[in-house]
Amino acid sequence: NVYFIPSAMALKNWLEKCGFVDVRIVDHCVTTLEEQRRTDWMTTDSLAAFLDPNDRSKTVEGYPAPLRAVLVARK
Repeated sequence: NVYFIPSAMALKNWLEKCGFVDVRIVDHCVTTLEEQRRTDWMTTDSLAAFLDPNDRSKTVEGYPAPLRAVLVARK
């Protein structure tokens, strides 16, 4: 039920439009299989089930694999 996943730059722009200042992207990296894995309390499919088994840089639909961005801003 996700409608839109913004890029890091789009999120930065949204924060600035909402009045935040000194908005910085401090980290931007590929989400790893280790951090998005099946666990004892999360037993449904994990990231590995949604990545192309022949090319982990893409989803099974052919989109780029998920990235994680960390932004810092002041209000």
